Amino acid sequence: MLTNAVQTTLGPIIGAEQEAVRTFKGVPFATARRFSKATPPPAWTEPRRCTDYGAYAPQPGHLDSAEESCLSLNIWTPVGADRPLPVLFFIHGGAFVTGGGADYDGAFLAARGPAIIVTINYRLGPLGFLQLHRHGLGEANNLAVSDSLAALDWVHANIANFGGDPDKVTLSGQSAGASMVIAIATLPQAKGKFSRALALSAPGRNIMSADHADHVARRVLAELGLEGDASAISTVPLHELFGAVERVGRGIADETASGTVFGPVLDGTIIPREPRDVFADGRLRHIPLWLGSCRDEMVMFLKSTPPAAMIRTTERNVRVAFGDAGWERLLACYRGSARPDEDPYEALLSDAFWHRPMADLARLHSAAGGAVWLSRFDHGPALEPFLSQGPTHGADNACLWAHLPEFIDRPILKRKGGPMTPADIDVAARFQTSLLRFVTSGEPDVAQAWPRFEQSREPLAIFAQPFHVVPLNEGTRFRLWAELSASSDNKKMREAV
Repeated sequence: MLTNAVQTTLGPIIGAEQEAVRTFKGVPFATARRFSKATPPPAWTEPRRCTDYGAYAPQPGHLDSAEESCLSLNIWTPVGADRPLPVLFFIHGGAFVTGGGADYDGAFLAARGPAIIVTINYRLGPLGFLQLHRHGLGEANNLAVSDSLAALDWVHANIANFGGDPDKVTLSGQSAGASMVIAIATLPQAKGKFSRALALSAPGRNIMSADHADHVARRVLAELGLEGDASAISTVPLHELFGAVERVGRGIADETASGTVFGPVLDGTIIPREPRDVFADGRLRHIPLWLGSCRDEMVMFLKSTPPAAMIRTTERNVRVAFGDAGWERLLACYRGSARPDEDPYEALLSDAFWHRPMADLARLHSAAGGAVWLSRFDHGPALEPFLSQGPTHGADNACLWAHLPEFIDRPILKRKGGPMTPADIDVAARFQTSLLRFVTSGEPDVAQAWPRFEQSREPLAIFAQPFHVVPLNEGTRFRLWAELSASSDNKKMREAV
């Protein structure tokens, strides 16, 4: 049935109520012209029906039905709460080029919390990340970041009317969305609008340089034949624009440190500082932080056809850092310590690109006085692609959003859900419980079975059967990485003298 109207700063909206959860879908929080910063949409006076997801952001596979002004959000709120509820604000992933809020149904988490769940749409690919200001088109933009900030502003201003507590907002995201979280958390524009942060599977190199962004823009303009008239890109049909970006991406992905063409950009304006430097200087010490990854992150990318560019760039980066001899020592160490079911090459790359950078960020936040927890998801859900690939990239996300005892459908990714096994339910329930505790209290485990990450001890929570905690800073692999890193640092110091 339909809900009563809820007032927002733009006008009243009506949602749907089912099984003690009210849902408001496709709520517009901003509007934008191509390559322009988002602005508030026109206000309305009559109640607006918000019962269907908003249009997908333009992306490969969804260019015909998508709308460029795709800036909407979705809210799930339990019925009958007797106090303001904590809020989970979620930024989806998808390599900065795919995805949308419609792939994440928050009804189950909202009811179980109880909590308010918010998912958003932001601009993707060239529409969200192509930096054209050096070519006379607009100012430094980081449009996808600005979109997400506009959604966060809307939530801060309006969520109390939906039963939420604007002072208990958890800024969260997965994969590309986790990179966005790490960047946004450090921005002056976000200060006071969130109280905790959760980043799942953030790529190790999650910020692009301004020079790289300019290089991408020049290549795209050249591919479109618009070197002398950048403004004409505003009217290029979407299929032509995305086709040009795809061709450019195939040519330059190997030139990047991350193997991806797009991402948040250190432009000096929207993002003025390297995010890790902000964590290191202690400005976010008051923000509890949970950093998570999946055990076999790289399997999905190794098995893509062709293998993802991040495979090649990660190996190259390790070889540059430690030399060919260092790479061979690492690979030999991984081969000698591999589990029976483990691919040593994949494990090395997963550590280099995903796990170690997350641990380094945890160390920075902890050393600055912040509370931080580190986790790894070791359970392979009984759902493709995880049935065949194990706990690879996104395994934790599948369990986080499951409606126990069912995995949910992912319409944008075109993945079907299905029944969960008892092991799936057990691990997913623990993962969801920890997340909801974190959203509510700022600690994922109130019983202290999972201690916070500190310099004197580096506990790593393992979500598997059974849930357990292991020391991160032990074992032959850790010791070799530490030896190679120290040797590399000493070499750099000698060269600088």
